[in-house]
Amino acid sequence: MSCNEGSIVPSNIGSISLAVPQELPPAGSSSQENTPATASNTNFRAAPLETDEDQGLSLAQRRSRRIDVPMPLRFRQYEDVLPQPPPTVPSGYPADPNPPETPTDALITSRSSFQAPPFRTAKNVFGLVRQFFSSIPPSHDPEEVVTLQDISSVAPAKPDSPAPPHDLAFHPYPNRSSFDLGNWYWNGTAQKSHQDFKQLIDIVGCSDFDPDDVRSTSWDRINSKLGSSADDGCDEWEDEDAGWRKTTVTIQVPFSRTTAHPDARPYPAADLYHRSIVSIIREKLSNAHDDEYFHYEPYRLQWSAPHLPREVNIQGELYTSPAFMDAHRELQGSPREVGCDLPRVVVALMFWSDATHLTTFGNARLWPVYMYFGNESKYRRCKPSCNLSNHVAYFQKLPDSFKDFAGTYTNGKGVGRECTTHCQHELFQAQWKVLLDDELLEAYEHGIVILCCDGIKRRFYPRIFTYSADYPEK
Repeated sequence: MSCNEGSIVPSNIGSISLAVPQELPPAGSSSQENTPATASNTNFRAAPLETDEDQGLSLAQRRSRRIDVPMPLRFRQYEDVLPQPPPTVPSGYPADPNPPETPTDALITSRSSFQAPPFRTAKNVFGLVRQFFSSIPPSHDPEEVVTLQDISSVAPAKPDSPAPPHDLAFHPYPNRSSFDLGNWYWNGTAQKSHQDFKQLIDIVGCSDFDPDDVRSTSWDRINSKLGSSADDGCDEWEDEDAGWRKTTVTIQVPFSRTTAHPDARPYPAADLYHRSIVSIIREKLSNAHDDEYFHYEPYRLQWSAPHLPREVNIQGELYTSPAFMDAHRELQGSPREVGCDLPRVVVALMFWSDATHLTTFGNARLWPVYMYFGNESKYRRCKPSCNLSNHVAYFQKLPDSFKDFAGTYTNGKGVGRECTTHCQHELFQAQWKVLLDDELLEAYEHGIVILCCDGIKRRFYPRIFTYSADYPEK
């Protein structure tokens, strides 16, 4: 420690900032002569004066920032590099001199007398490498068609699209003028105010408003269309083209021995509106656009960095996860179907369900069930514009009529809370039993043969990997 005019200054600090008054040196002397020798290693500078603007800032905002500090070298080598998909399979890859019949045969052959090395792609700019199970490259590589918009939130530049036809843009109104008047009438308040009158003046005073268009408008016919549904007179859910079905779900309601009618009684609890899961799989694989991004084979994504002694496994997609690889390995090692040598593919199913409120006030709600395919990238699944969410069913809860049904067998007393919870559980499980029908169980065990968009027939085996949901019986 060293002393300087009654101030104690640490001598081991190279540079500190103290707010001390600076005395002017006398004429004819240099600043070095007036600098205390004990503070030769200390750099004194006057602290900046606080302004009125600084008074309203927090201490963290007034603190000086470190500027022009370089990042470590291992991070600087990736600076200003746009996101890129994993490395693709080269198109001119040389063929194996003794190629197996299918990639599955290559996996089986590798377990025989010789161990063929797995196929690996080249590194991309981030050092990522894809390693497949087979020694030959896959016949279908979705990474070839991945663009920057598929793996980022950057909106693509779209050309100016032509305006829709005039008669369809304002349907059921025939033109813009009648549409503006109808919008003012129906979306305004029930009792027109002075503000509504001003809005009407703005509509009729607009240069685009044409009185001739309004004069020939059939208002009664338009109002009838607005108040009616296109599916009036039929069940809107039973659409064979969309694959929707209605199935009545029946559960067994138990009654104790102390009731007037002890025993289990059947109760038609609800009508389940659902679609066939197998039909959704067929529809997905027959879509040429979705088929481009569908991964038929999993792979191990590895990161090769110069500062690491070995490669690191990167797990960011379902088709690169250990669970998917285990399912693929188990499928390829299982016995084949008799007389079938088609490539076998795991179809990863991901289910999601949650309560959806239908109104701002009240308790009206639904439990929609959605299904995603884990063979597609998460970057595309999370984009609503990709339309990758497949609507499967609407779960139902016990209706209010259940209390009346229970009261008929208990002399109006009803059942307890535990019995009601049990019936909610049974209804939930019964609805899942409808979705997991015999067709899906058959495909789970023996697979379904589908001619893919690339002209190759494959046998697909559905597997359920994730189920994110709340339970309606709770």
